[in-house]
Amino acid sequence: MDGADDKQIDGVFVDDDKATIFVIQGKFIGRSSVDAEPLREVLSAWIQMRDLVRLQEVCNNKLKQKLSEVALAIEDEYEVCFELITTAALSDSARKDLATFQEQLADLSAKDEFPATLLLVNEDEIRRRYDIALEREKPSLSHSLDLSACQTLPVTIAGTQVVIAVVPLSECIKLPGIKDGTLFQKNVRQSLGLSNEVNRGIKNTIYGDRHRDFFFFHNGITAICNKMETKDSKLHLHGVSVVNGCQSLNTILSCSERVKTLTDTSLLLRFYEIPQRDRADKISINTNSQSAVKPRDLRSNDKRVLSLKRSYEQKFPTGYFVSKRGEVPTGVRDTTLIVDLSELGKQLILWHSQRPNVAYSETKIFDKYFEQLFKREYRVENVDALNKWMNQISKAWSKTNPLGLNETLLVMRAYAPTTISTLFRCALP
Repeated sequence: MDGADDKQIDGVFVDDDKATIFVIQGKFIGRSSVDAEPLREVLSAWIQMRDLVRLQEVCNNKLKQKLSEVALAIEDEYEVCFELITTAALSDSARKDLATFQEQLADLSAKDEFPATLLLVNEDEIRRRYDIALEREKPSLSHSLDLSACQTLPVTIAGTQVVIAVVPLSECIKLPGIKDGTLFQKNVRQSLGLSNEVNRGIKNTIYGDRHRDFFFFHNGITAICNKMETKDSKLHLHGVSVVNGCQSLNTILSCSERVKTLTDTSLLLRFYEIPQRDRADKISINTNSQSAVKPRDLRSNDKRVLSLKRSYEQKFPTGYFVSKRGEVPTGVRDTTLIVDLSELGKQLILWHSQRPNVAYSETKIFDKYFEQLFKREYRVENVDALNKWMNQISKAWSKTNPLGLNETLLVMRAYAPTTISTLFRCALP
């Protein structure tokens, strides 16, 4: 990509495994430090990537071809990660600009549909990545935790050495292998991106005035290692791997410059010495097997949802408004008057927005578009009519095919009914 009309983009790599678009800006110079100019180039690249149509018109041929791949990845909600790679140190002004740009990206990412992060890849990180690339098998990571900066409680449980530690966030980002995922080799999943509700909440706490309460807001992080030893006021961790906390550490790292300034913000870490592979695998599975809290769950107690539930059930005493996952209507109910919040969200987005491609995704509906969909008060009669209308369409989606639809549509039950419903909606006067 580098060359004439590269538009401050030296390289682009779409990583499907990590669902991330890496946008590279490299500065390899003979000087010992670099100023803020490369950071401004990264910011320029971010602004231009928000309008891919315009960027593709003015960039060079190599970038033109790559942008088609980038566009598809953005549609699939890939995260965008800008990496400034340099062998020189940042000047004082550049470090301040890096902190400012990270905060601005965190703020803007929470407001629109283009979540992005900015990371510095310096000489130490380049060397570490090179060492990992040389290893044929999965790399073994080691780390020394500065005990003078932490509060720790060493205990022995079931014959296993355990250290429970209160660790400043500024020490957490020193853990190796967060961004490239090598720290999470034994985790059951890698980073899911930074745009979901929980990770945005972590960012807001870090940048907000309640950052001192971060310890109380967070459940903590679990790490296992092959061997632990305390020496010279440091906890030496050999073969360390985080088995619960991948999402949190990636989010914290994306706010690295802000985190470095927080001297009174901490996180709970649990370190277990588990050299046995099978036991380590069981710990990884069990610490990640709790029921996931989805965006729909977080909205079930929203005042607008509760108000709609109360009004609906007052209007239709034999009906029921299901607002929570797993909730079962009580008493004698008319099944035609039972409304599910999840289904209602899908119905509203195809009726108001005419976007059937979004209607199948609860995450988008109750995370990105919730405020738009539920900002108004709906008449309960309309909620009932919309629910019955969609139920009738769903009943027709059967092998008997009463509507005589193309058979290909019948197997696309997750998408096609909402598409057909939208077409019906558009055809109405």
